[in-house]
Order: sequence, then structure tokens, then C-alpha cells
Amino acid sequence: MGAPSTLRSARPGERWVVRVRRPDGSATDLVGWLLDADGRTLRLQGPLDPTSDDEAPVWAVALDDVVVARRAPQARGGPAPSRTAPDLLEHLAVEAWAVDLEPLGGWWLRSASGFTGRANSCLAVGDPGLPVAEAAARVRAYAAAHAIPPLAQVVTGSTEDAALQELGWRETYVATDVLAVRLADLLGDHEPDPRVAVDEELTPSWRATYDSYRPHDTDPALVTRLLEGRAPRAYGSVGTEEGLVAVGRGHLSGGWLGVAALWTRPDHRRQGLATAVMYGLGRWAARRDARWCYLQVDAANAGAHAAYERLGFTLHHRYRYLAPAAD
Repeated sequence: MGAPSTLRSARPGERWVVRVRRPDGSATDLVGWLLDADGRTLRLQGPLDPTSDDEAPVWAVALDDVVVARRAPQARGGPAPSRTAPDLLEHLAVEAWAVDLEPLGGWWLRSASGFTGRANSCLAVGDPGLPVAEAAARVRAYAAAHAIPPLAQVVTGSTEDAALQELGWRETYVATDVLAVRLADLLGDHEPDPRVAVDEELTPSWRATYDSYRPHDTDPALVTRLLEGRAPRAYGSVGTEEGLVAVGRGHLSGGWLGVAALWTRPDHRRQGLATAVMYGLGRWAARRDARWCYLQVDAANAGAHAAYERLGFTLHHRYRYLAPAAD
């Protein structure tokens, strides 16, 4: 039996569904990314299990045993991103951008020497396990102990938002929109860009580019801890002879890819480099069985919203920061 004609156009890196006949006459479906193929055999690599240290499975399949084959979406499908509750997504994202974490019931106290609001606020989402007034006092005490301003990150319009406002806490900073998309919809039929590199370890060049993007006077070792964070995470980039000109960071949790620190040097903008980096991180996540992608955008940044909407992102929820009234 010859191989299905659909395989003639197969290219390495594409995701395929291949039905293979077993020796007993039954058949099984294999889903994975094509590594290579010759005239007799093809090799597929299955997804990595992000909760395991095992390597991704690789299947060698004789072409004569292939019953049918079809090209598959670049990532698994799934329910609409809106089916994930805001509280759950916020808890999945908590380790994506954190240095020190301390639980307060279902809330999280966070500190990172004041570098970024998200890493230095209490994620006040869920049940703190004690009256909100007592929880608010704990937030203030934790902030004082870590020499950071007391802040609570709340989902806009949530019961936690209302309860803290009843205690006199008020909005500070501009609100943030969390945008989301199915990873398969984001990646679509876009081919891998050979200019994009994705590393699972933080490199000196990526770190130096990030510092150009976000200048700071924070202890460099602490910023490194924040960027390295908790695995699995990856660092996408595009480089030229001048060095890296576009970067982005991805973090994977619960089937969700969180993209942050997406930046292009000003003299290389409007060339699609940031989008290419995002696609590269998306492919990395898809091979780890991710199904959705989210990112966070300043609610007032109309330009960024328009750009992400063109990529298929829609509003999932909004969050904001509350601070207690001055004593």
C-alpha cells in the first residue's frame, strides 16, 4: 500500500493526524509534529507533558502502514477561552510573574522589591479564609514588612473588589485588560519564522534586551529571579547582526500560555517581529499541550488592543489595583 497522497506535501514542523494499521489489523491514530520523512518512514513527535520530566514521545511509522493522514491545527482545540472563569485564570497566572509568594487563604501575597505592580501586590481573588477586613490588614502588614506599598489586585466588578472598596480602598494605576484566544486560532496556518529563536533558559542577550525595554534601578539579581520564574517558561527572540531586536517571554500553566515582555526595538518596528515572536512562543507551548493564550494590556492602550484584536484576541476580563486610603 502506498502512503496517502496528502503526505506528499507534509513539511517538518507541521502537526499531523496519522492513522496507522497495527499488525493485528486494527488501527490507531497518532497526533504529533512531523520531524522528518523519507520514501519509507516518517517520524512524529508527540506533545510533552509539562507536569513530567519525560521527553516527548517519538513514533517511527512505516508509510506502508499509514491508512489515512491529514494536517491538523497547530495546537489542540478546546472550549472558548471565556469558559475559563476569571478567578481560575488569575490563579493559573500567579506564578507567571512572581518572586516571593505567600498564601493568604485563596489570596496570594507577593513582593519583588517594588519592581512592577503585579509582582508587588496581593492577588485578592477568591476566599482569603478570614473576614475581608482582617485580610486587608494582613495585606498591609505584609507590605510594610517587605517595604512596598500596600496594593490589592482584584478582578474588576468582583465581590473582592466591592468588599475592599467598602473598606475605603480605591483604584490606583490604569486598569489592565486580560485578552485571550485559542492557541490554534492564534497560530492558524502561519509557517514558522526562521528568524525566531525560543530558549527555555534566560540568556545574557535576552536579559540585556529586556533591560533596554524596561530600564530600572532594581537589584539585577532580583529581576533575574523574576524573569526566570517558575518552569515551564521560554524566551522568544529575533536577532540580527546588531543583536536581539525583538523579545517576548512565555509561561505555561494549566494549558494556558501567558505572553509578557513582548517588545521590539523602535528602529525595527512595523515589521511583524513581535507577532513572529508570539507565534514562536505559541508553537513552543502547543508542543507542551497548551490550548489557550492570554496576555495583559493597559486598558487605555487602544493601539495595542487593535493589534491584538487582529490576531484574534478578545477581552476575557479586566483587573485593577486598589490601595487603602492614606492614614
